[in-house]
Amino acid sequence: MEEEMQPWTIDELMHLTRDELCALSANLEWSLAAFEAGTAVRLRVLANLDNIRRTMTRRGLHF
Repeated sequence: MEEEMQPWTIDELMHLTRDELCALSANLEWSLAAFEAGTAVRLRVLANLDNIRRTMTRRGLHF
């Protein structure tokens, strides 16, 4: 994961399948250990995870 990563928007995530969302979420969760608490990149990963969860909820999908 690179430092320049930007948060995925919910609109972008709405175009992904359930399996793609789950895989993206798993990769992001796994990557959290690599970043120190409070760093900008960790906050972006957490924002992405939040947007994935919001997308899953909006679409009525489950992990």
